This record gives sequence, structure tokens and C-alpha cells, in this order.
Amino acid sequence: MDFAAAVRHPARSPRSRFTALGSRVLALIGVLLVAGLVALFPGSDEPLGTDAPADVFSAARAGEHIDAIATGPRPLGSTAHADARDHLVAVLEELGWSTRVDSGVGWMARSGEATQRGARVQNIVATRDGTDPTGTVVLAAHYDTVRGSPGAGDDGIGVGTVLEVARAIDSGPPPRNDVVVLLTDGEENGLLGAHRFVGAESVRAGPVVVLNHEARGNAGTPTTFRITSPNGVLIDSLAGAPGANADSLTELIFEALPNDTDFRRFAEHGHHALDTAISAGSAYYHSPLDTPDRLSRTSLQHMGDTSLATARTLAGSDLTAVDDGGDQVVTTAPWGLLHIPRWAEIVGAIALAGIVGAIVVLRVRRGETSAWQVGAAVAVALLAAVLAAGAAWLPWWIVQTVDPGTAAPVADEPYRPGVFQFAAVVAALGVLLVARSWWGRDRPAAALTCGAFTLVALLALAGIPFAGVPLTLLVLILPAALGLLVALLLPQRDTVWPLVAITLGALGSLIFGLPAVLVSFDAGLLYGAPVAGVFVAFTFAAVLPLCEPFPSTTRGLVVSATGTIAIVLVATLLAGYLNRDGATDPRQEYLWYSLDADRGAAVWGSPDGPRSDWSEGLLTSGPEPLPTAFPWRDHRPMYHGPAPVADLEAPEVEILDDTTGGSARKIRLRLSSPRDAQAVGLWIDNTTAHVHGATVDGFRAEPSDDFGFLFWAPGPDGIEVELTLSMLESRLGVRVADLGDDLGEVPGFDPPADRVVVQPTVAVTRTLQL
Repeated sequence: MDFAAAVRHPARSPRSRFTALGSRVLALIGVLLVAGLVALFPGSDEPLGTDAPADVFSAARAGEHIDAIATGPRPLGSTAHADARDHLVAVLEELGWSTRVDSGVGWMARSGEATQRGARVQNIVATRDGTDPTGTVVLAAHYDTVRGSPGAGDDGIGVGTVLEVARAIDSGPPPRNDVVVLLTDGEENGLLGAHRFVGAESVRAGPVVVLNHEARGNAGTPTTFRITSPNGVLIDSLAGAPGANADSLTELIFEALPNDTDFRRFAEHGHHALDTAISAGSAYYHSPLDTPDRLSRTSLQHMGDTSLATARTLAGSDLTAVDDGGDQVVTTAPWGLLHIPRWAEIVGAIALAGIVGAIVVLRVRRGETSAWQVGAAVAVALLAAVLAAGAAWLPWWIVQTVDPGTAAPVADEPYRPGVFQFAAVVAALGVLLVARSWWGRDRPAAALTCGAFTLVALLALAGIPFAGVPLTLLVLILPAALGLLVALLLPQRDTVWPLVAITLGALGSLIFGLPAVLVSFDAGLLYGAPVAGVFVAFTFAAVLPLCEPFPSTTRGLVVSATGTIAIVLVATLLAGYLNRDGATDPRQEYLWYSLDADRGAAVWGSPDGPRSDWSEGLLTSGPEPLPTAFPWRDHRPMYHGPAPVADLEAPEVEILDDTTGGSARKIRLRLSSPRDAQAVGLWIDNTTAHVHGATVDGFRAEPSDDFGFLFWAPGPDGIEVELTLSMLESRLGVRVADLGDDLGEVPGFDPPADRVVVQPTVAVTRTLQL
């Protein structure tokens, strides 16, 4: 009797039915336990101390560098930034690497943004010559931070990793290829140091491969989430590293996040690159609480072990082969990286469609379902997956709506997300159980299995243009589909081996599906919970064949629905309680200050709504644009309220040269900050002139009809700005500003002890007619 006979032949004795059902229950429990162990205990790197062997990576040694530079925020133009640079240069010189500081202007002009960004950046570049170089391996991280954050995670973990990897490389055999330590500047302000590096730096030998290190949190599994193409040699090198994690699908997901890294500049310039980051604990991202004591040393050890092994492999390889390495897709299996050629992924998607098609044909021919039932089940499976994604997001949305302060404003993430994650999984699973119970009351279970498998196969085919999408779906469903096909092809009199085939197939899918659900949450609840819900749906589909003998009843439908609602409600309440005000690290608030020097008036502003009684008392209006107070925000809305007037000097503009001919005008200015602010900015009133050419501190900026820029680290003497204009009015309208981060300069500023201010800003603005 085949596996489906349990559904088709109810005439067996109660004892035999009990035995068959019991065997399936035990099989299902066993599958879940084994897969759960694989998912929950993937192994971790125990942080090594300072007494670890010299040729291995030590989180304790790397942590010493993080402790040294992450004593406070180090934004561009600050004293702490200069101190960090001096420390890092001293460390590299002590290692004996040829070290220098490359100074120059970095720039970014984003499409759709009127305000361009620039800075005087100071990249730290240190080189170890190879014995017979075929190329250059670059170990990269950035050493600056956003305003107000010590940056132990972002990007202290990257800096610590790079320095310790460099030291460990020195303790082993001399590398064949040149190895460069690159600590970029100005990453947080627009990838400015990386822009300077690729525009000014020349390497002495062959191709360049960059290992970039980043963080969007302070914990989690380091994952290589972007790799340039061709990537075959790079993935092969990464696959040999202990604990390597990579997934081609993550690049697609990353593009939906409002973040970027220096990787983009390296890739745009034609360098080969791998982008690796941690992203759990994102409530601490870009906040004053991103401190060394909160940084996971396990994550640091893991990142270091993987980076050191990968760097050693690449440093000893023939890097001229990278260009001919072909394209692969990759995902992470419990035993390491699973990577195949891109063409094999396409073939796999077609093969999956063929296997699922064979399953559907066999089951239709045997009378277990019909074609129209399978078609209806495809639609039901799609709707259930969408609802599962929404249900997974719902618990976090409820709490965030009731108490917005629960979320850290930068990443919209709570400090303690664990119970929210549990609630998300239960909510998604509940939706799927309800869908199965509803379907199975008067329709065959085989149809739902076929419909779910068909949906995944269709998605894999549709995802062929997007590298990584078919592979992700293949590892989730192909094992289960193969197991079911084998069971259907076995002799019908066999009662044991079909069950074995289906159980092994489900297990093969679950060992990929359950880790995928867990890892999804590293992207945070806002993005990760819906993705986790989708993976729950795919994983649920993989075990549907094993669940077919279990009856679906109205009672089961009611129990599934009420049970899910009850568990999710309790978990949501518990998650909210664990993250209540006062029970966690201090809650975070955006708060910016702007003084209009012309009017002698000031305003509080925030790009985010108030999250407490304290901020509600300051941000009493909005949201609405405040282009005069915060010109770099363009016309994006701000919450705001009246603020005390601080005694702060306004930025100064000195005309150095001014030439006019008809409607054309060329003017050279010096823009400076008497209060030695970290940044200065200038915006042209486009009703008075159009900008046809612009040079800022010697760098040729992008001209536009709506021209403006922010420039960091201008120094006490300021910067020179040269503009070529077509005048629309007799005088040129200019708005200027400077930016600092010390809210203590504002009279009466006294935040509550249980609040911290994210990315504090103090701006002074004025308007001139030149």
C-alpha cells in the first residue's frame, strides 16, 4: 500500500490505523526534534583570550583595539576622531606594516537628493608586501562613526577584526600577494573615504580583492551578504573558512534596507569584494549604547576566524584567476557553504518543476486529487504564505503602535526581540494550520501538498533572473519533493519505505528551513519578521506530505485559530512587558536643534515622532518640512517645537573673487565656522541663480539647478567654494549652516536619565544676499 493509502482506504482495523497514525506522529516528532537541534545549535566560536597562539585570531586581542577607539563618538571633524586615527596608525606601525594616512576629498552625489556630501577624509593605508604578488588583498573597515555613537559595533568590530587579522597574518608564513589594511574615513557621511580610495589609490600588482567588514547591530552571525561578480574564486575561498556564512539571496534583501557600505564604491570601481556584517542587536545600531561592553565577543571571534582563513587563502592564491572564476550561487548549510554554478541553479529550478509536475500527474492519475483542486490549492497556498508574512509582523506592529518608544528609532527594533520573534513564528504557523484545517474539511490533503509544491516550483522558475532565489527555494522544497516522489513510485504494498522516504525528505528540507527562519530575524522585526513568516510557510509546505494522514475537522480549525490567537496575544503582551519603559537600556529619541542667526530664533526638530512625554513636550508640532532650519533635509517632514536661543556664532562667508558678465557670474567664496563645527553647508536659492559648475575644496561637484552640499571636517580655516552661475536675479541667495553635536550648548537642555539622544545635532543657519 502506498503512502496515500492511509487517506484512500479507511477500511483498515482501528488497531492498524492507530499504528500507522502513531508511526507518522513519531516520525514527525523525530523530524522536528532533529531539525530543531540543527537549527538551534549550529555551533559558535568561543572567544579566545590574549594568551591564544600568535597565528590564530583572538577576540580578546581584537577587543583591546575596540576598547581603545570606542570610548566615545568619533564623527568626522571631532577630536575623538583624530585620536582614534592616531591610535590606529600607531598600532599598524608597531606591527611593522608600511603605514601612511591618505588625505583628500571624498564626495557623494545621490540621485534624487539635492544636498551633496563631501569631506576632508583621512584614510589609513598600511601594506605588507607579498613574496610573489599576483594581486592585492585588502582588509577593509571604517573607523568613523555617526554623531553620538561610540560605534563599538559599527564599525569597531570591523576595525578590531582587520587589525587582529593583520597581526595573525604576520605570525604565519609570508603571504604571496600584497596585503593592504584599509581603514576608511567618512563612511557614515556617504562612503566618502572609499570614494577617495578608489579614485586616488593605485595598487602595485594585479587584481584587487577587498574583504569589507561591517555591522548593523552588536551581535549575531557574521554573514557575507554581498559578493561581486564573477564570484567563483571568492566563494571557493570563503567556503574553506571555518563558520563561513553566505547567501546569495541576502543581496536582494539588502537592497530593500536603507543602508549601504563601502562595498558599493569598491564594486563600482571594478574591484572584487566580499561584504560581511553582523546585524542582530540592531536596537543598538547608530546609538549612544553601541558600546564595547555590549558588543558580542562571540560574534567578533566568529568574524575574525572566517576573515583570517579567507584572507590567508586569497593571499596565497593566484588572483589573476578571479576574473575567470565564473558565477556561483551560495547558501549556508549546517555543514558549511553550499555553492553551485549559476547555470546549475537554473537547471535545478527546471528540475524541481519537473519533479513537482510528476508528483501532480501521479496523484491525479491515482485519483487522490484533480487538476482543478491542485490549481485552487496553488491560490490558497499563495494567500496563506502572504498572510503568514503579515501575521509574523503583526505582534511587533501592535506593540509599536501602542508604545512607540519600544522601538529604537534608527532600526525600529526593540532591545529584547526574542519573544517577539517567537510570537511571529507562532502567528505565521497558526495562519498555515488554519489554512490547512479549512482546506482539509472537504477537500483532499494531497491537493494542498501538490498546490504548495507547485507554488514553490513556479516561484523558483519566476526567480531565475534573480541569482540566489531559485537556490533558496530548491533547498527548502527539493528534498521533500524527492522524498514524496520516491514514496509514490515505491510498490503500493510497501508500508514502511514510503514513510522513510517522506520522513527523510522532510528532514532534508527542515534542516535548511528552520535556520532560514531564525536567521531572517537578524534583519530585525520590521524586515526580518515578514521574511521569517515566508520561510515558515515554505518549511510548512515541506512537511505537508508527512501530515496528510492527520484528519482536518471543524474542531481542528477552531482549535488552531483560537490557540494561535491566545498564544500570540500572551506572547505579545509578554514581549511588551519585557520591553516596557524602565525595564531595558535607556530608550532612544532623535533630537536636533537649529538656531536661525538672522532672526535670533531656535527650533527643536526630529525626523521621527516623539516617543515619550519628554519629547512630546519639545516636539509640539508637525510633521512638516523645515527647509530653513534643516536645509540638508530638503523638503522631508520634521516634527518640531520652539527651543531656547543659544549663544552660538553663525557660519561666515567671505567673497574671495567675483566676476560678472551679463547673466553669467563666477564667484569664489570661503565658508567657515567660527565655532569650529564638524561640518559646514551651503545651498543656493534656485530662484536667484542656476549652478552650472561647482568646485568645493578643490573637488569638482555635480552642478544642478537645486544645488547644495554638506562638508565635514572643514577645519578652522574653512573651505573654498567656486561657483559658475547663470543669474536669475541681481543678487545671489545663499543659505549657509554649520553642524555640531553638543546639545549641552543649548540653554536648559537636560534629558531624563532614562533617555538617550540619537545622532544629536546642533545647527546654526543664516541667509545671505551676495
